[in-house]
Amino acid sequence: MKIQVPIIKGDKIGSETDYRDALPVNMYAVGREILGAAGYLLDYPGLVSFATGLGIDRGANYNERFGNQYRLSGTSLVSVSSTGTVASLGTISGGSQATMIDLYSFNTQGIIADGNFFLYDTTNGLVQVTDADLGNPIDGVWVDGYYFLTDGEYIYHTDLADETSIDPLKFATAEFMPDPSNGISKTQDNKVMVWGRYSLEFFVNTANDNFAFTRVETRAQKIGIVATHAKCESSGKFYITGGYRDSAVGVYLVGVGTSEKVSTREIDKILSQYSEPELSDMRMEARTENNTTYIIVHLPGETLCFNESISKTFGKMDWTILKTGVKDEPYRGINGVFDARNAKWIYGDKLNTNIGELDNDVRTQYGEIAEGIFYSPLVDLEQYSIDKISLETIPGHTTALDATVAISLTYDGVIYGQEEWELYGNPSDYNQRFILRRLGICNDWIGFKFRTASTSRMAFAMFEVEYG
Repeated sequence: MKIQVPIIKGDKIGSETDYRDALPVNMYAVGREILGAAGYLLDYPGLVSFATGLGIDRGANYNERFGNQYRLSGTSLVSVSSTGTVASLGTISGGSQATMIDLYSFNTQGIIADGNFFLYDTTNGLVQVTDADLGNPIDGVWVDGYYFLTDGEYIYHTDLADETSIDPLKFATAEFMPDPSNGISKTQDNKVMVWGRYSLEFFVNTANDNFAFTRVETRAQKIGIVATHAKCESSGKFYITGGYRDSAVGVYLVGVGTSEKVSTREIDKILSQYSEPELSDMRMEARTENNTTYIIVHLPGETLCFNESISKTFGKMDWTILKTGVKDEPYRGINGVFDARNAKWIYGDKLNTNIGELDNDVRTQYGEIAEGIFYSPLVDLEQYSIDKISLETIPGHTTALDATVAISLTYDGVIYGQEEWELYGNPSDYNQRFILRRLGICNDWIGFKFRTASTSRMAFAMFEVEYG
């Protein structure tokens, strides 16, 4: 007898005596019917060196107005040329994530870092705004000629004629709920979004004498973000980490008057490990490539990746864990931007001065192996003998002789047995089959774990178990 077993998401048993999702690691699902399967797993792209920065990455933006990529690299604002040349443009103190305002003005690139506001342009260089009424901003956008800012309590904006001037009369508050204002975004129809911890308010420019903006009362929502950078935009839609006052922290897709929870029970359990102060420096970012949109959630101890495109095909089977190396280290790539000059995704680094290019031809990160793992669901084969398992792969495209996969079994969903290694394939050997035989008798249900630790990219499709 034969059964096909899905591999996009597996099962495990948690320490809290609960059934949990066993998420793939450094692999993501591709929705395409192949060999009887509705989709397959593919290695997450690797990172190769593009440039060397001046510190750990704190924020980035590609500025089309200036035709250049800018990064806050350690305490230095730098430009990164299309060939990877890094030039220091000035000093910005601090160490936490900054806001590189992606909706910049016609004249300047705005940067908010550690409660300070900076403006950069190619004529005057980097200038810190020192207006006495500035306060300590935490986030902002550019809209209708203004930089619109928040310090966590007040919302305010620069003068229309002077981006370095703050008028003390041009202040307001978000008043839908008495929660702090954690962040600012801008909609496709040019409205400002003020994100509270449990609220979302919209403001539109009505050219008032003092504070130029007016609240759009009919668009307010009772949902908010847990931290300033717990939000990102993808094709006009906003993904957030946060939620409602009466709910635990989750990941949501927020539209005009709507919200949809995209985090699964497993993702919510991961988020619940952290207190809200521990999430204060978390970050979210989006990337769309090859008709696939990825939402990356950087947590203190994990990096999670939501595959927006596959969720439309497989529902809730759309989350992946990203990591660095072969230990449980969070994914090192951060603050990715698409550089239009060379059509590359460029990332900073959480660990050192690396500035890397996302590369679909490799699975390594700066030459170091990044472990890949995926699991099967638990299957009831009690009293049956497993005669053969086979896994459809794409052989022959490996670049080295280290393309092997370790297979292990679990009978309790917690502990996996000894690993058996099988060859994934050799370079140019396009007929290699991935088959294991005579795995023994099952005394209960069983689950499979597949682990890869090689320099070669791999793909896995239909998993079939033959038993009798």
